[in-house]
Amino acid sequence: MKTRNYHLILLSSFCILCHFQGKAVRTKNKIYISIDGRSSCFRRLNATHQIGCTSEPNGNVGVVHHISTEDDLNWLLDKGPHAPYAALMHSTNFIMDNVLRLKNSGKINGIMVIHLLENKTLTEIPPAFSPDKSCPLEQYGMYQGTNYSGCHSVKWNADGHGMMFEDFDFPIFILTNQSEVEFMIEECYRKFNQPYSDGNPRGYPLCAVELKDRMDAAKDSETCIRRTNHQQNLNPDKYCDPLGDLNVYATIKAVNNTSAYPAKSVIVAAARMDSFSMFDNVYPSADNHVSGIVALLAAAEALGKFKDKIKGSISSKDILFTFLNGEAFDYIGSSRLVYDMQRNQFPLPFSGATYLHPVTLDHISHFVEVNQLAYRDDNKLWIHTDPISRKNISVEIDSMIETLKACGNKSQVGIEEVDQSQPLPPASVQSFLKEKLFIPAVVISDHRREFTNKYYNSRFDLVSQINASYPENVNQSDWYDYVTVQAQQLTKVSTMLARFLYNLSMADSPPDNLSASKKSVTHMLYCFLISPQCELFKEILTADFSKDLSAAPYPFYVGVTIVNNHITTLIEKLLGLYVGYKMDNYTSDNCVQPGSDKVYQYMWMQGPLLENSTSRDGKCIRTTSNTSLAVSPAFTADGNIDENNWRSGRYSAWAESSWAADAISIRLFLIPNPQLEIVTLVIGMVILILSFILCFIFNKKASVIFANNVAENSSSTTSHVPS
Repeated sequence: MKTRNYHLILLSSFCILCHFQGKAVRTKNKIYISIDGRSSCFRRLNATHQIGCTSEPNGNVGVVHHISTEDDLNWLLDKGPHAPYAALMHSTNFIMDNVLRLKNSGKINGIMVIHLLENKTLTEIPPAFSPDKSCPLEQYGMYQGTNYSGCHSVKWNADGHGMMFEDFDFPIFILTNQSEVEFMIEECYRKFNQPYSDGNPRGYPLCAVELKDRMDAAKDSETCIRRTNHQQNLNPDKYCDPLGDLNVYATIKAVNNTSAYPAKSVIVAAARMDSFSMFDNVYPSADNHVSGIVALLAAAEALGKFKDKIKGSISSKDILFTFLNGEAFDYIGSSRLVYDMQRNQFPLPFSGATYLHPVTLDHISHFVEVNQLAYRDDNKLWIHTDPISRKNISVEIDSMIETLKACGNKSQVGIEEVDQSQPLPPASVQSFLKEKLFIPAVVISDHRREFTNKYYNSRFDLVSQINASYPENVNQSDWYDYVTVQAQQLTKVSTMLARFLYNLSMADSPPDNLSASKKSVTHMLYCFLISPQCELFKEILTADFSKDLSAAPYPFYVGVTIVNNHITTLIEKLLGLYVGYKMDNYTSDNCVQPGSDKVYQYMWMQGPLLENSTSRDGKCIRTTSNTSLAVSPAFTADGNIDENNWRSGRYSAWAESSWAADAISIRLFLIPNPQLEIVTLVIGMVILILSFILCFIFNKKASVIFANNVAENSSSTTSHVPS
């Protein structure tokens, strides 16, 4: 009997516990409303500083205040009595001056920025916005310590305010879901928090938000990495990872290590691959570098059709196409490439070219870099050169410029030279010229002096801003093949570039039929900027990989060394297709590098769709396209600190903070009147004390209260005892 009663008590207790646990979950859901459409500002570190945002471990709580005008901002700073606040701002109000005023006021626990590109009312694109510095990449450029340092001649990014490089001890988010933004404005702010018409504040309850954006790293890269390495437990936490990925390269020729590159026999054609913004996964980068990537890839495709002619000429120069990663963070990719070339370690045996002859700085005859190309200043492209090296090799550079102008004229591209006394803009070639000043080099860009791109390294460097978007009367299903204004212009630029590189290589006029494909340029712009789920990307990947293509554009952020970058893979495949050879009678099973051929990489691509079929015409591509490390020499291969290179101060040392899986969230809730909270607490304490008193009394009087039950149980037990 006692056992049965005991089991009944346990079962009852379990049911009561489950009941109250279920009630607790439902109560929690009623208290908090989660905001899912958001992207966070996160923390990065270099050799001396930390930048970006973080929150308290359990999040920062603030009363929501909607800032749509200057008066709203002033009310919060001057009158707002319910600090700390969480500011809900529009894009036109989210400027450096306002953010610093909020930060310095001490009344802010976080900022939310409305970022709804499809709604021009809630998100008006500002006339200019760049979170980068006004003099980008200055510290690790070639002009540090010269008369050209500090952008004294030209302030390249005149609209740059440097917000990206500020350290905020509170979280900043952008909000990307329109219904959630409207709910926050209407049902949170206006219903509970909006001041009365006379400016007096509202009373309780108030609508508040918990902004959680907890970063694990702090101080600087060295401290963070050493902190990780000094842990003694078996499962240590990782506080940060070095920034870095891979560069992509390919040569027209394939010179194995039994031969040799003559001095000054390699032309480098370069473009950068990456950008940054303050917010995770928001890197549209339409002009910043996609325009350059597409132009150089299209030029590689055009030259790939003449590769046998270039290879067959004994006196021709090789062309090294290279796409450099991590350039937005103090030239990570280009500085690593120069470092490897100086040590005869480029290319290294990654996945293919194990027996290629090393390329060094002495082998470089010319350097051609394409930079921002979409916003043409005075409807022209501009040729930039270095005034320091020009003093020593003016003849070679003048010859390059004249040839380039002639190619531009032939391709119907307006192109002019900037003033010869003007230094180079931020460009990857600076990493090369810093080590060897006498390389004839030109940088082709869309700006004569200051950037024409008013959204450099920002979330507003959009496809719509470069004439690459689609008219409203064109169905979305037709966008892939629709030739935009930008596609037409970039095709001409790519043709000019291809003809120029051919002339430098062959020292001869290019064939009349050497031209870029308008179709390829159109498709690449769509795939990079609109949807990776496009036919071109499906063609160059295997069937397994193409199934996982994202619907949204891939981020153009270099990322950390432990994560594979999708953009790098796609550019490597495209470059491989454009400069490679299709191998007959190969299948996906035998499309591998044979033992007898160790200078090429073999890539299997599922190919285009067969006509009136869902099957594809797969192909095996034999190509020189490959990758090399784009990790700062300040770090070792396993992500630790390289003491010698670190102390030299020659190389950047950027790292990204780690964060937990549940470290980022936004939740709305109501804050009751503090007096009500006190009353609730007092009532709860009174009930608790009364419960203790009642329990004490029941325990003291148990023999009296339960006397009859005890007697009945005793009687029942006795009656069952056998005589």
